[in-house]
Amino acid sequence: MTDLTLRLAYPEEAYKVALLIRGAMLSYSKDSNIPKGMLESLSESVESVADRISHGRCLCFWDGPEPVATVTLTVMANPVKYSFSDKTMSALSDIAPAGYISRFAVRSDLRDSGLGIKLLDAAENMARDIELKGLFLHSSTDNKSLAKFYGNRGFAIIDHEHGRGYNRGLFIKKF
Repeated sequence: MTDLTLRLAYPEEAYKVALLIRGAMLSYSKDSNIPKGMLESLSESVESVADRISHGRCLCFWDGPEPVATVTLTVMANPVKYSFSDKTMSALSDIAPAGYISRFAVRSDLRDSGLGIKLLDAAENMARDIELKGLFLHSSTDNKSLAKFYGNRGFAIIDHEHGRGYNRGLFIKKF
């Protein structure tokens, strides 16, 4: 791995970030047995990526002009809107305000290199710096290696649902 730079993405870099996310989500879909067409990230427009970059904190590791890993941290004053059930209401309200992790992607040749850990750690540090009480994310619970990855980072699966056509878990990490 060459020297990489960690920085926020700019809206004008949305096309490159979108390509990175698309490649990672194709692998995620396959590894998670998610039926084709069920991931909104695979049909996301460059404009919506640019909008997310503008309104969130889209961290990327860059190899020169190319993003090789990315994650978006969005501040959620009221994370309860992401609740699947009454069971999750108290867990989500305990971490308000919280950071919502989305579009976590690492280029395929750099997976298992520790880059994803560094990126998630950077997002957590950013969340702590702005005094959030925790992080949460959604991920396939059928992707055992990814569920283990999040578990090793201190995330706990709080709830499950199948509303998007696949087994999807709500993972929470309290600070």
